[in-house]
Amino acid sequence: MNNERKPVAHLLQNDSGEWLEHELNDHLAAVASIATGFASEFGNADWAMAAGLLHDLGKYNPRWQDYIRKSNGDYLEDSDGQD
Repeated sequence: MNNERKPVAHLLQNDSGEWLEHELNDHLAAVASIATGFASEFGNADWAMAAGLLHDLGKYNPRWQDYIRKSNGDYLEDSDGQD
């Protein structure tokens, strides 16, 4: 994986072909915030916050980051370990 890139949760290609990155930190914080709002209605905002922050933690793995980028077409031929 290119260490200069920030970890991503998702990639989306816009209409002009540019890859838009949803950074993993931003994704985890947003999910935690939404989950906290829902769970506060029944007194479990703290648990929902923890679950939201941890739900995609495995995506920090460099091999998973490579998979996300390669499966979405956003990778460099010379950096994927193949001849």
